[in-house]
Amino acid sequence: MNLLLIFTTSYLVALSGALMPGPMFTVTVKESLLRGGRAGFLIVGGHGLAEIFLLGLFALGLSQVLQALWISAVVGIGGGAVLLLMGAGILRSALSAQDYLELQEKEAFGSWEGSGGRRFGSSLRPFGEGIIVSLANPTWILWWFSIGVLYVTQALRYGWLGLFAFYSGHILADLSWYVFVSCTVAAGKKFLSPAVYRGILACCGAFLVLLALFFGYQGVRAALNLF
Repeated sequence: MNLLLIFTTSYLVALSGALMPGPMFTVTVKESLLRGGRAGFLIVGGHGLAEIFLLGLFALGLSQVLQALWISAVVGIGGGAVLLLMGAGILRSALSAQDYLELQEKEAFGSWEGSGGRRFGSSLRPFGEGIIVSLANPTWILWWFSIGVLYVTQALRYGWLGLFAFYSGHILADLSWYVFVSCTVAAGKKFLSPAVYRGILACCGAFLVLLALFFGYQGVRAALNLF
């Protein structure tokens, strides 16, 4: 497998995974409603940073350690708890205030137009959510422990250049899809009534809660298998 093939197949495999709805898709929709099309760039930025960290661990030969059963239990339970908190927070925000849409628009877009510090704070949240929703997603960890490890093994035949080819194709797929989603949602937001807007956020929150329960269940099963 040459460098061009590593890049191309990495892009296609990552795109097929990105197209499947999951926590990152849900957070992208939610943040795009609040902050506009730039949310996609920021979320993928955080997601990409988490992947660089994990890619570095694999390159250092720690994949076998990370595949231990107790790691699966910790990731499942801990990740499920984080997703549960995020989902509950979205549900609470969407359902608790009649003027939620107007308040969030002032917070998101007002901070963008305000001082430099507030602009930074507005950008930091979706970037941070991109990191958190990645590390808290057991499916993301599982993908890297299986397909990701295989790709890293192939890429390392070309050294750091191979890793760069693999990562470039992978992150480009995430960027192209989630920026498309973000811009599409942001463009359509002006046609949404406050009730529909809150309904979309409520669905996003409920979806994260369901995923959290599923991942938590898987983590508990892994923990029980330790004994």
